[in-house]
Amino acid sequence: MMNAYAAFAASGFAPTKLHREWAQTTPQLVLCRRVIDETHDVKTFVLTPASDRMFCFSAGQYVVVHLRIEGAAVTRSYSVSSPPTRPLDLQITVKRTPGGLVSNWLHDNLKPGDGIEIEGPLGSFNLDDLPHAKSLFLSGGSGITPVMSMLRAFTDRAANQDIHFIHSARTPDDIIFRLELDALATRFPNVHVTCICSHGDPAWTGPTGRINSEMLLTLVPDLHSRTIFACGPESYIKAARSCLDAIGLAPSQYHEESFGGGNISRSLSDSKVSSSVRFARSGLAYHCAPGETLLEAARQCGVYVPTACQQGVCGTCRIAKLSGEVVMDDLGGLTLEDKSAGYILACCSRPQGDILLDL
Repeated sequence: MMNAYAAFAASGFAPTKLHREWAQTTPQLVLCRRVIDETHDVKTFVLTPASDRMFCFSAGQYVVVHLRIEGAAVTRSYSVSSPPTRPLDLQITVKRTPGGLVSNWLHDNLKPGDGIEIEGPLGSFNLDDLPHAKSLFLSGGSGITPVMSMLRAFTDRAANQDIHFIHSARTPDDIIFRLELDALATRFPNVHVTCICSHGDPAWTGPTGRINSEMLLTLVPDLHSRTIFACGPESYIKAARSCLDAIGLAPSQYHEESFGGGNISRSLSDSKVSSSVRFARSGLAYHCAPGETLLEAARQCGVYVPTACQQGVCGTCRIAKLSGEVVMDDLGGLTLEDKSAGYILACCSRPQGDILLDL
């Protein structure tokens, strides 16, 4: 049988989604083919399908990594850093975080030849679903990964779109993909890259400090005519949003993806109201303890709900609520359209009475 590599080479063109569709609603086995050291604490893991399929996703989307660490099943969301124009492999770029269970396990254990399971692709933060004529990419730290996928997709297609890319890092040594960014800016005159370091060094000649409205307008004078794609830690996203609000950018021109919720306190519900959840499709029901989330209830019943951050940030556990009321302590994992359509996040929603879910 012709494998995926041979099929792609023989086709002579980039396959359509129909030709290379691989996504399923359950985790799929992939193999680690290569590990790339990007910085002192960031690695890229190059993954290839275990089956004869090609990866199909939109630039900006993420996958959920399923692992078993010390006997416990754990999941985490990671944006795809490679572009969909290279469907023979999929890359996730992972920063080692102090105390991070999954990031440290990946850095210390995943090596070429090993297999892991991933689920996806997922996410509405992507080039296919969001209109764009001229783009401005804003990223902070490891938030560079989805917008790097977007930039690579544009340059792979030799798109003539005017692109500004502004990345913020702690120090010059922390700039992920630094050499590639420099090379792309040199090779493509329509690509303008600026890296900003909050802490420079004697050899650093670029901007230092943190992004602000004046800096953005100086670097990108035609900012009002651009679609902005921003990604980074919650603190970075809040700063970027504040800058763009002050500039007067139309909300329709701004799209964001936030990584992690940090140690943010929540107003957890301790209601004494008797609550229960019914799962419409599976026909199961569960009586909830006070403060119990819908995700916890689903797990108690054996109902599968995909999940990753479990902090109300990533949106992976989005489910449709058919009836009932919940208290939801989300951190931006749902769009206004999602909420209007009746979607909630299982990880941070607590029932207030009887709930019916489309599961």
